Parts: sequence; structure tokens; C-alpha cells
Amino acid sequence: MRRSILCALMAALAVIALDGRASAYPQFQFSSGTNRCNQCHYAPAGGGLITSWGRDESGDTISLGGDGSFLHGLWAPPAWLALGADVRLAAIRNDVGGTEAPEYAAFPMQSDLYARLAFGEQVSLYLEGGVRGDTRPADPSIAGRFSSAADRLMSREHYLMWRTGSTGVYLRAGRFFAPYGLRFVEHTYYVRRYTGTDLYDETYTFSGGYVGEDWELHASLFAPPPATFPDALQSVGLRESGGAVYAEMRFASMSAVALQSRVGRSAEAVRTQGGVVGKLWLDRPRILLLGEADFIRQQVSAASFNENQFVSYLGASLFPTRGLMIGVAYERYQEDLAVAGTARTGLDAQVNFFPWAHFELVLLGQYQFSGTGATTDGATASLFMLQLHYYL
Repeated sequence: MRRSILCALMAALAVIALDGRASAYPQFQFSSGTNRCNQCHYAPAGGGLITSWGRDESGDTISLGGDGSFLHGLWAPPAWLALGADVRLAAIRNDVGGTEAPEYAAFPMQSDLYARLAFGEQVSLYLEGGVRGDTRPADPSIAGRFSSAADRLMSREHYLMWRTGSTGVYLRAGRFFAPYGLRFVEHTYYVRRYTGTDLYDETYTFSGGYVGEDWELHASLFAPPPATFPDALQSVGLRESGGAVYAEMRFASMSAVALQSRVGRSAEAVRTQGGVVGKLWLDRPRILLLGEADFIRQQVSAASFNENQFVSYLGASLFPTRGLMIGVAYERYQEDLAVAGTARTGLDAQVNFFPWAHFELVLLGQYQFSGTGATTDGATASLFMLQLHYYL
């Protein structure tokens, strides 16, 4: 056992000096032959460290080839221990207008280390750690005041979980996002940025539910990290307390419909929201359709001001051949439905290439315009990003 722990620590130290972020690939539900997100992930609703099933899929179905096992199969952790890591390097061209645009940057975007320790068949401890990635100049906020890798150390997820098995009842307590929405890897999508699941906004959450072959239900209570917690455990944006419910039904291993609701209260406002999520796999053209729409009512207590908001995503992911995923999407966010010209529209294109298990190349393009049309007020923005992703 000591030798196993030593090997685990050596593997973790090999990648700890980079940067941090992690989530899930909802595009792989149904398209890779999996029916449930927790077939590939230890978390009940998906995301984070992948299971042995997910590792097998990465080599046999998703990538062009290779061994998806931990350390490429060079060493297998004992049954009670699961380990992993994600590393991303990125280069971007970002144009938001103004005299200094466009801006170019290359930076380490992610390094997350994962460990799951099982205590018997039903209880487990999940730990994640990494280093915040940030390209902006120093400023007084948590997101901007770190000057060294040691300053940017953080843990976005850590929790204790009890569950009856890969299906059945579960209880989970710790730091993680309450299950809600499509849970994309890319936090730039509107349905992540404006629904309380933006980057580094993880809450301390108590969640419970049931996961079955054809349906699942998750109910959660959450609160922001206490102000007395160190920076490594703090969030950077919304500091809301509240609850969320997510319920998904699956049909014939090719489609799913989910209803969801979330209430979050902060010192400034109360946000009440609800929406629907849909997925449909078309086998012959090998296309997965993804959609989400949320209605949000925000009540600003200090100003006695209310506004109704809407955020949506509609996309299609094509799998023309093994190892390649091509996606396009339309996004819409309206900050106030009662005020004309407060809408923001995004058009996205993304190519994911998986040349070998453990490796991924990502090319992402996003064009945004505000108002009711592309020429309404001339407010446009564009983002192009190239990523190199490696996981252990």
C-alpha cells in the first residue's frame, strides 16, 4: 500500500506545476454508446475524474487508438484508488473592440489533479487540486491578484460520497457545482456564464438523488465558501446560497429531456430560474443535437428592481469519423426581456481532434454581437482559441 501511495504522489507531482479547470463532455452521451454520464465519470451527474469505462471508451471509441488507462497502462493503481490529471495549453486571439484589440496570448490554461479513495463499495472521498489560470493583469480581485503559481493553488472540487452503486441512491457533500444544465467544458458558453455555473464559482453543496438506467434525479442545497476560508478555496464571482433540482429522462439510448430549476440568493439579488435541456442522437448522420433554454427572474433588493432574463443554447455535434468531432452552435442571452437592445447573440464553431488516447487538439471560434441585429450598434466581439489537452 505504501508503494502504491508513493507512485500516486510521484504521478501527481509530475503535473502539479501547471494550471486549473475541469468539467465534462455532454457531446459524448449517446454518441459514444454510453447512456448515462456517470458511466464515464465517478460523479453521479458527470464531470471530473473518469472511470475505467470512460478510459476504455477514450481509447476504443473516441480516439483513433491508444491505451486510455492511467499512465497509458504503465502502472495500474490498486482497486481502492483512482487517479487522473488534465493539462491544457492555450493560445487565443481575442477582439472586443477598442484601440488595444485584438489581443494575443498563450498560457497554461488547466492542470487539475484528481484522486478518488474508496472505502469499501459505497463510500468514497474525492479530491481535486490545481492552479488557477489567468492572463489578465493584477487587480484587487481574487481572480487578478495572484502573481505566482503558489498564489494560484486551489481546489475546485472535494467531497465525500455515499452511493449504493453506479445506479441507485446517492448522497454527496463537499465542494462542487449542483447538477444543472449541459455542463460544458468551455465556460464561455452563455448557459454556463449566466446560470450560476461559471468558472471558479463552485459552491459548498449537499446533493442527493437517484441515478437509473433511463432516468435520474438530483436535488441540491448550496452556499458560497465562507469568507474566512483561504484563497485556495474561494470563488471569484457570484456568492449565492440556495438550491437546485435537475431531473432527466432518457429514451431508447438515443435521446434525453431534462427539467431543471435553481434559486440563488446573494447580498445583492435573488435569482430564480428554470429551464429545459434536450439531447437527440441521430445515428445515420452521426449527429448529436444539444439544446438548453433557461428563464431567469432577478430581483435586485437594494434597488427594488426586477428583471426577466433568457439564456439559450442550440448546437449540433457531428462525428464524421473516429477521433473527430465538429460542432456548431447558436447562443442567445437577453439581460432584460422588457428592454429592447439588451440581447447578446453568439455563433460558435468548434473542432475537437483526438489523435491518440490521452491527447486532444481543440480549435474554437466564437463571434458575438449585441442588440437586436449584427449592425444595430456595432458592438461585436470575436474569440479564436487553440488548445492542446492531455490527460493521464
